[in-house]
Amino acid sequence: MPEKFHQRFGIDLGVDEVKRRFVNRALNFLLDEVPKRAAYRYGIDGKMSLEQHICSTLGERWKGDGCLSTVLGDHFETCLRALEALFNHPNFIDDANEGAIAILKDMEIDIGIRWGKGHFLPAGAPALDSALVTDPLNLLNLPEHKGISVAFQKGLDHFLHSTKKPALLADVLTDMHEALEALAKIVCGNDRDLSANREALVSKLKLSDPYKRMLREYIEYANDVGRHAGTDGREKPLPSQKEVEAFMYLTGLFIRLALSKEV
Repeated sequence: MPEKFHQRFGIDLGVDEVKRRFVNRALNFLLDEVPKRAAYRYGIDGKMSLEQHICSTLGERWKGDGCLSTVLGDHFETCLRALEALFNHPNFIDDANEGAIAILKDMEIDIGIRWGKGHFLPAGAPALDSALVTDPLNLLNLPEHKGISVAFQKGLDHFLHSTKKPALLADVLTDMHEALEALAKIVCGNDRDLSANREALVSKLKLSDPYKRMLREYIEYANDVGRHAGTDGREKPLPSQKEVEAFMYLTGLFIRLALSKEV
């Protein structure tokens, strides 16, 4: 592969400058190239619908044609999320893949991110089994599932960043517990915490008694290991990454059990 311009002339760009260029390339793609493709394929209504989809995915108000530029600004993380939002639109999966890969390829230096299956991940981040962790998100597709989805996604994000910030492992347990607690409230039709809903949840899902014990241990583990401080106020040892990963798998399993069409 031929050397890039900065390499040929020995220019030290730095991470901030490369991020700035990444943002500009992402904006060129999201605000110029993609809208042209959308308008060509689906007309002006299709273009506006895509823009509205990205705004909604980002949690921002869509204020009319062209407002995406203001929503994105020049923020690196927002551009990452916008490219992921583009991938989540069924008509633009290939476009998102093409754009993300091309933008990463053009980066002058490695800034520690990669693209995989519609998500930006920290380079060297733990690999997650999509069938057990990512796929449950596909089941959380109704408005009432938003609280579950937000907590679950937050836990995934914390886990993926725990390679560089191990302290986030405890937060993963809290996030996953919150996701399952939100699910239990919907399934059981009340506002109780997960401990109070344990038996009702197992009963509603028509699971056998061993699942009561499994769920009890799940709750105790999250409450005990997930706390940053012990009873004496001292900081507790962090859980291992493999244990936290298994806890996420278990959370995903309960979500799949609850939202299975057989329930």
